[in-house]
Amino acid sequence: MSRYYHPTRYTSRSPQPPAARTQINQSWFKSPLILSAILLGLGVVGATLFVEFTTQRIIHIRADDNSDSAETYTAQRQQHCQASIQHYKPGDVAISMSFADRPVTTQNISISNSLSLLGQCKDPKRAIANKHPGTSLILLLDRIQSTIQKERARHNLNPVVVTIAIQDDEPGPNQPNPKDVQRIKTVVHKITENNGAIAFMVEDETLKNQLETNLTSEGKVQICDFKDISNCVSLALETARKPGSR
Repeated sequence: MSRYYHPTRYTSRSPQPPAARTQINQSWFKSPLILSAILLGLGVVGATLFVEFTTQRIIHIRADDNSDSAETYTAQRQQHCQASIQHYKPGDVAISMSFADRPVTTQNISISNSLSLLGQCKDPKRAIANKHPGTSLILLLDRIQSTIQKERARHNLNPVVVTIAIQDDEPGPNQPNPKDVQRIKTVVHKITENNGAIAFMVEDETLKNQLETNLTSEGKVQICDFKDISNCVSLALETARKPGSR
């Protein structure tokens, strides 16, 4: 019996030269669409970083009426808190004050992550209560002015934005006369000339009219309705960051 042997045939492909493989691997880099997408992405990231690093940092002083007559205004205190925090940037300084017959500073921090502060707005209860009758706007403005001077002493020269939510300016024992308009004008002027701006959000129409009448000469003062806290705060903080406002 004869045997036939059939030699096995091996078919092999010649390997691609290294240069050819490199050309294939790098061909995506020559695609105009891919290059455009990459450049667009880099442009968006670069523009975002540019805006972030060039945005003016500010000092914000937020003051809320905590007097007995404003006890029920929890919604307004919450709006004031939320509108403020939503506009904070890393590097801002946030100072909170509560006032009644006297002002009390409840917070003074440098912002690193504003979202972590939103929990504060969930509990808008009064931080203080009256020790004596009355609500003193003048004592509050004096405290704000001294606080700004301390920040300047720390070499923080950023613009200052003060937002004050007040129900009414009510006379009380051992407190400055709330009708002392000249004293109010003097302190307000000291604040505004020190690279500051003030937004008053007022519930009492008499006080609102008094401030509008006597502070019209101050270009960096806003007088807003108590019902428009969110918009007033947003406008004040956005304006302070604009180069033309300084």
